[in-house]
Amino acid sequence: MKIYFAGSIRGGRDDAAVYEAMITWLRSFGEVLTEHVGNPALSEKGDDGPSDRPYP
Repeated sequence: MKIYFAGSIRGGRDDAAVYEAMITWLRSFGEVLTEHVGNPALSEKGDDGPSDRPYP
């Protein structure tokens, strides 16, 4: 099963540890497509820095 997990990135990273625990549990049911949401190293800027523009 493919699982999409959603959580706050730009709205705050206070729950990143909770997301990480939930994603670990969800992996027992299938493939979590959005594991990066639980990455504690991910900042409020997300993956793309200060803007929402895609990488060139």
